[in-house]
Amino acid sequence: MKKGFLLVPLLTSAVLLGGCGNSQVSHSTHQNNAIETNKVTDQNTQKNQSLATIATTTINDQQRQRQSLWNQSKNQKLASFMQKWGATMNQQYKSYGPGNNTNFYGIAFPQQFDQILLKVDNQTVSMKWSNDRTGNADYNVVAIYCDSDTAQSMDEHLYLFTFHHGDPVVLITQQTNGNVTKSANNGPDDGLHFKETANQDLSNGFKAIANGKTPTVSGQKVNNNTNQSSSSQLDAPDNFPADMQGTWYTYDKADDKVTSITISGNKLTGSEDPNDVTEVHKITDSEKQANKSTIDSSRRNWAYFNHINGWLNVYGWYQSAGDGEYYKIMTENINGKNVPVLVAASGAGIWLDSNYYRSQDLAQQQQGTTYDGESTR
Repeated sequence: MKKGFLLVPLLTSAVLLGGCGNSQVSHSTHQNNAIETNKVTDQNTQKNQSLATIATTTINDQQRQRQSLWNQSKNQKLASFMQKWGATMNQQYKSYGPGNNTNFYGIAFPQQFDQILLKVDNQTVSMKWSNDRTGNADYNVVAIYCDSDTAQSMDEHLYLFTFHHGDPVVLITQQTNGNVTKSANNGPDDGLHFKETANQDLSNGFKAIANGKTPTVSGQKVNNNTNQSSSSQLDAPDNFPADMQGTWYTYDKADDKVTSITISGNKLTGSEDPNDVTEVHKITDSEKQANKSTIDSSRRNWAYFNHINGWLNVYGWYQSAGDGEYYKIMTENINGKNVPVLVAASGAGIWLDSNYYRSQDLAQQQQGTTYDGESTR
C-alpha cells in the first residue's frame, strides 16, 4: 500500500515539471518573434530613409541642373551687364541671335556657324546656337554681342558667349579679312580666328551670370594712371614664338645689300638702326581704349600681338591707323631641303615685304623669290 501512495507525488511532479517546460518554450518563442519583428521594422525604416535620401538628392540634382541651364533671366542679366561694361570701354554693343544675325564684316552669326571655318587658338572647332547651353558642339553659343554698328572702321569687336565642356567661356575676334568660308581647298591659315577674352571683368561677369550670381563691373572707364595694374597680365612682356627667335637675313633690293632683323624674347631689332627696337607686351581691352587718349613717351616703341589668319600681327601700342606688321614662319623646299622662311608682310591685303632666311648666303641666293600663297602689291 505504501508503494501505491508514492506514485501519486511522482506523477504530480512530472506534470508540474512538464507545465513549466512548456511555459519556458512559449516565452522564448515570443521573445524571438519580437526580435525578428524589430529587425524587420528597422530594415524597413532604413530602406525608407535610404529611398527618401535618394529622392531628396535627385530633386536637389534636378534643381541644380535647372539652375545651371541658360535661360531668359540670365539673358536679361547679361544684356544689362553688357550695357554697363560697354560704357566702361566707351563701346556700345548690340545683342544678336536667331532671326537677328550679325553683320561682322559680312559674316552673319548665328546663321553661318556651319558655313564659316571656325578656329579657336588656331584649332578648328564647331559652334552651335543653344538656348539653354546644352548641345554637342565644341562651343555652345548662348549669346552674341557686337559693336559693328557704332565702332570705328576696322575696329569692330565680336564676342561669343559660349559653354565649352560645360564651362562658361567668352570668345573674341577682331579679324577683318581673309578666307573664312569652309571649302575643300582651305589652307592652314584660313578661317575666322577666335581667342578667349583677356578682359577679366567680362570673363568673370559671364561666369557669375552662368552660375546664378550677380555680376560686377569695375566702373573704370579709362585707365589714366599708366602705373596702375588692373590685371596680372597688364604690361607683361609677350615673347615672340620660339621658331621666330634669332637673327634673320633678307636681301634689300633698294640698297642692294643683305640686311637683318634679330628677335630676342619680346624684342625685335633691325640691323640698320640698333636703337630701333620694338618691344611686345601683353595688353587688355581696357588699355587699348586708354591708349587712344593717354600717351606715355616711355612706351612709344611698345607693341602688342594680334593673331589674324595664322599671322602674328605686331601692332603699335599707340597706333590708331594702319594694319601693323605681319609675321609667320613658312617651310619652303630650297635646293632639295626644307628650309624655314620668316615672312614679313604689311597692309590691308597682308602684302609681302620681305622673306627672311637663317643665313646671309641663302638671303643673297633667294633674292626676289616669292612663294605660293604670298600676296604682292
